[in-house]
Amino acid sequence: MSFTTVLRDDFTNTRRSYVVLGVVAVLTGFVSLITYQVAEFHEDAFRALFDVSFFFFLVFPLILVPLTYLAVAGDRERGSIKHALGLPTTRGEYVLGKYVSRTAVAVGAVVLSTAAALAVGVGAYSGTPDLVRFGTFALVTTLFVASMTAVFVACSTLTKKRSRAMFGVIGAYFLLGPFWLGFLPVVSLNAVITTVADVLGTSVSDTTRGYISLASPTTAYLSGLEPVYDGVVGTGEYPRVTRNYATEGATELYQENWFNYLTMTAWGTVALAVSYARFRVAELG
Repeated sequence: MSFTTVLRDDFTNTRRSYVVLGVVAVLTGFVSLITYQVAEFHEDAFRALFDVSFFFFLVFPLILVPLTYLAVAGDRERGSIKHALGLPTTRGEYVLGKYVSRTAVAVGAVVLSTAAALAVGVGAYSGTPDLVRFGTFALVTTLFVASMTAVFVACSTLTKKRSRAMFGVIGAYFLLGPFWLGFLPVVSLNAVITTVADVLGTSVSDTTRGYISLASPTTAYLSGLEPVYDGVVGTGEYPRVTRNYATEGATELYQENWFNYLTMTAWGTVALAVSYARFRVAELG
């Protein structure tokens, strides 16, 4: 057994799961519904991607939970990992195979749902859908789900209990998503920073808050979608888009798109590296 074998077997088992297939189907259905519903208010199909992006931010990571939390922890609890690693397969190949297979399923869901949105755009909007904008949306979203999948698989790699893996993955979702973005105003990262600064009798500059706020893969994802609306921001055509992406006089690194893509990549890479470092010396018995 090698990396290729682990990848093939895990991908086959994952894509055959009725739970996973059902969730992907529901995701595609909701994306299609969102795209269709906003057609009444906008002429351009790509405007629907603005609403879809927030749906992805909140819902897609939850869809990744059943896809990832058992990736390694499930095999460890069942004891089947001993068979997999009893053959000529390194622990690195095993973890990487698990990650790549789960990411492939997640990316497939991104491609399928984006294609569904494009199809709805062709039929429901007066203007011809912009393929470049839809393609850019799919690419940035792919980077986002690859990053979040890495974080969730890392949580699964760090424990041999299913319950702990589930708790870790859901905790990571809440921390990196709603908490970091400030979706719940009272329980948010910004509220914590303000409270700590007040207790210490100091203040936090807007620049520092900017770097912190975009240091999560979820916030970096939303910010990194700016190229989807290239040429639209600031024109007054779509005020909500402008409010989210207008950065007049931007001079800080965190306001650059490459910073967002680097943030997502770093989270995925570091999470897998740290979890593998622990898994490499872990007792599997």
